[in-house]
Amino acid sequence: MAWRTRANLDWLTALPGVQRGDELARHTSLNVGGPAEFFIQTASPPALAEECHRRSLPYLLLGAGTNLLVADAGVEGLVIRCVNRGWKVEGARVRAEAGLKMMRLARICADQDLVGFEWAIGVPGTVGGAVYQNAGCWGSELVEVLVQAEGVVPGEGPQVWRKDRLGLGYRTSALREGDLAEAIVTTAVIELRAGDGQSARRQMARWAHQRNRTQPIKTRNCGSVFKNPPGDSAGRLVEAVGLKGARQGAAQVSEQHANFIVNHGGATASDVDRLIRHVQATVSERFGVALETEVERVGRWELQQ
Repeated sequence: MAWRTRANLDWLTALPGVQRGDELARHTSLNVGGPAEFFIQTASPPALAEECHRRSLPYLLLGAGTNLLVADAGVEGLVIRCVNRGWKVEGARVRAEAGLKMMRLARICADQDLVGFEWAIGVPGTVGGAVYQNAGCWGSELVEVLVQAEGVVPGEGPQVWRKDRLGLGYRTSALREGDLAEAIVTTAVIELRAGDGQSARRQMARWAHQRNRTQPIKTRNCGSVFKNPPGDSAGRLVEAVGLKGARQGAAQVSEQHANFIVNHGGATASDVDRLIRHVQATVSERFGVALETEVERVGRWELQQ
């Protein structure tokens, strides 16, 4: 691994607050995954990412860890956990930093008597992650309210991306699968409408109640595992092939909602991965539908093949 020079290792070791071998299971909602070779939390991720880029040193940005499947073998290089959580209201526009949780932002907007963002109460991740995959819930998506995102392309400096530049689609963007794959989102700007904050809070409470009733919210899970195929529901397909409750080790397709995989304690990333592949193969064989994952595999999966 060419990046492992003495200069690079010395730089990593000297970073204030850096940890070696921190178990990433602690930083993911599914509670699986191996160690980060080096791990740091920061409110200024671009500076570290720029330096990693300059040194040809691998790095991974981490937010709330709600949509990730981290390999049991861990992650090479530096894992940068973004904790930039500031926000500012400017009329009907809200600037939110990438580390702010979407649920928190939904409540902030309602408290400011801004409406149109109530659906975000169902998105457990951060603002940065929401831009990355065009998060959505209850029939709405971020693209509907996003004005622009701001960030950095390592080696090219600060950038501002209008939403049409971001290539936002169903649970994807140019940040995830396009020419902005190396970019780092630092801030998102959304535009809402003036309205009744109390009514917005009531709607959020109704949706939160429905979510608690229909999804395994109190378990260790990574959110929806599969994207919904056009005109259908991934959960319906998984249930229709009889895999609700199916297990691999301590990982199980939720009995409550078949598009969730839960960790009952002690599950490994390999358990979850095998269960995902089993579901995909079974649904493909029965219905001819190729289920794509919302959850993203990261880390040293090549060491587990």
